[in-house]
Amino acid sequence: MKRFYVDEIPIRVFKNNSKVGVSFPWQEMHVTGSIWNGEPWASNGKRIDWNQAPFTAHFQGFNIHACKTPNTNKFFCYSPYLWWNDHKHCQLNPLQQKAYQYVTKKHLVYDYCSDRGQLHKECHIN
Repeated sequence: MKRFYVDEIPIRVFKNNSKVGVSFPWQEMHVTGSIWNGEPWASNGKRIDWNQAPFTAHFQGFNIHACKTPNTNKFFCYSPYLWWNDHKHCQLNPLQQKAYQYVTKKHLVYDYCSDRGQLHKECHIN
C-alpha cells in the first residue's frame, strides 16, 4: 500500500492490487506545488489582490520517505530493513482511517472513479 500524508494526515491511499491486474506504481514519482486562482468557488468569498503579485509559497519541514532512485532492484524497496515495510505500516490505524475519511469527505474535489471509473480496474475493487 502506498500512502501519502500532509501534516501526518493521510490524503491518498493506493492499495497494491497487482495480483488482480491493477498495476502498482513502480516508476519514479515527483511532488509538484502550485498556486492557482480558486475564485470564486474555492476562495471562501475572499478576493485575490492581484496587486500583491508575484505570489510565493514556502514549504518547511518537508520530508519524503521513499525508496530513492535510481534503484535498479525494485524489490529492494520491499526490504524488511526499511521502516515503512514494518507490518504496522501496511494499513492505516483507526485514527488515520478516520482522518482519511474526513479528508476525503470534506476536501476531495475530484475523483476519477466518479466520472471515468469504468476505465480503471481499481475503481471496481474498493
